[in-house]
Amino acid sequence: METYDVTVVGGGIGGSIAARLLAKHGFKTLLLEKLRTPRNKPCSGIQFPYFEKLVGEKIPREKLCTNELYRVEMIMPGGDSLKGRMKMLNFWRSTFDSWLNQLAVDAGTDFRDESKLLDFNMAGEQITVKMADKSGEREINTRYLIGADGLNSTIRKRLRPQDFKGKKAGGTINYYFAGGAGIDPNTLYMFYDREFAPIMFAWVYLKDDQWVIGTGADKDLLQYAERFLGYIREKYSVRGEMIKREGFASPMESGVYLGETNVLMVGDAAGLVDLHRGLGMDNAALSGRLAAKAIMSAEETGCSPIESYQHLMRRTVRKVQGNAKRQAARYTTNKSLENSLSRLNLIKGGLLMMIASQINKILPPERIIMLPL
Repeated sequence: METYDVTVVGGGIGGSIAARLLAKHGFKTLLLEKLRTPRNKPCSGIQFPYFEKLVGEKIPREKLCTNELYRVEMIMPGGDSLKGRMKMLNFWRSTFDSWLNQLAVDAGTDFRDESKLLDFNMAGEQITVKMADKSGEREINTRYLIGADGLNSTIRKRLRPQDFKGKKAGGTINYYFAGGAGIDPNTLYMFYDREFAPIMFAWVYLKDDQWVIGTGADKDLLQYAERFLGYIREKYSVRGEMIKREGFASPMESGVYLGETNVLMVGDAAGLVDLHRGLGMDNAALSGRLAAKAIMSAEETGCSPIESYQHLMRRTVRKVQGNAKRQAARYTTNKSLENSLSRLNLIKGGLLMMIASQINKILPPERIIMLPL
């Protein structure tokens, strides 16, 4: 039976970063991805420049989209808008995640795609993982297990089945179009209106030659998406061909859960999506780094890995939980949403973001100030 120091389940951002760091520090590390790579993932693929610090590498230009995003336009429920400049990284998750997988491999990780975790059992400090790959089912032994397997996490379902319900709790839909006569290719458009998105902003932006039109909802997702699509097609004269439609939904309904004993949860699987900021990738990257750091600390000092991880993540957890409460309050009605997005509040927020962006240039990755504030 194969034996590893650490097994990471999920080849996305958090899993790949954790696997790479652990392998670089001498841990025999296995990274499992259930799909064939490069694999697609419905996700914005938009991040702030500080994201490169969290990744640990400057993203090669060829891994980014051909069009840069450096402007933002926020459209309020009443129709008013506020424009500003904000440099962003724009990438396809299939290309980006595959690059992260290769970074992990270059560091010494044993990476296997088309490999799925079926179950696991814990006995003291030993974890037996049952998995299936192209050659069939098998078992491996590992000392640590990192769950980076997304909103439908098999590992979290095994540890906390009460966090899931039978029907999907909510999700997002993206429509991809060729052609949009009235849309600026360098602008991220953010629409704040409960008619289009009842839990967060809806969005429009360009990736290479494809316009992405999307929204999220906690129920009746398709109705919101079709309503927003019709509005955008009319407003911006989108008459091109629809290339595809994709999205995701999750039955996870609980909040943040970081794991137990030698099993650590990161990224979406840990419940670290932040709807108030409209981002989750930076939290995934940070949690991957800190999960790896907690395991290293456990090996060096003999401390509990989950207690170390919880301590390292305390600031991020507080932020995610606080933002969840603020997001629920601001989306009660369109009036409360409009009030939270007053011009004065947005100008103050923009100034704070400018200051935080400068501070982030000198902060270590683990202390990055997540934006927008």
